[in-house]
Amino acid sequence: MALTKCNECGKEFSDKAPACPNCACPTIIKTDKGVTSTDIQYGKNIGVGIKESMKGLNTTASPKKRTTCISLIVIPLLGFLVAFSIGIATNNDIIASIGIICGLSLGFYQFYVGKVKIGIIYAITFGGLLIGALIDLFKLCATKTFRDANGFPLIY
Repeated sequence: MALTKCNECGKEFSDKAPACPNCACPTIIKTDKGVTSTDIQYGKNIGVGIKESMKGLNTTASPKKRTTCISLIVIPLLGFLVAFSIGIATNNDIIASIGIICGLSLGFYQFYVGKVKIGIIYAITFGGLLIGALIDLFKLCATKTFRDANGFPLIY
């Protein structure tokens, strides 16, 4: 193992390291075709997200709370069912409108776990016509297989 001098900061580091540990400058490799950098390309792995940054911290569970996610489904769901049915039964448009607003907030739990696209779809379609919200509620309560945007299960 030889030491290489960094082109950016001038400090020495191992020639087997893909980048300088001090300034993150990629290692320069001399090949038969000329001088090239390693296969590290800036911006190539943009979007790997929290999963990569959490490797040393907590890679087995999501930092999001399952109980918060359950309440973000149950409260709007009950508000929609109760207010909308009372509003329709009494011909009261204001109470029915409150029920519709509660139904439109059924996608908030998807935003909470980082699934923005599905959150927008659920907000527009009243939680996937209530079917998607009920399936996710079943995944959260019964099977505990609901995952956040990074693929981690919600365990708290």
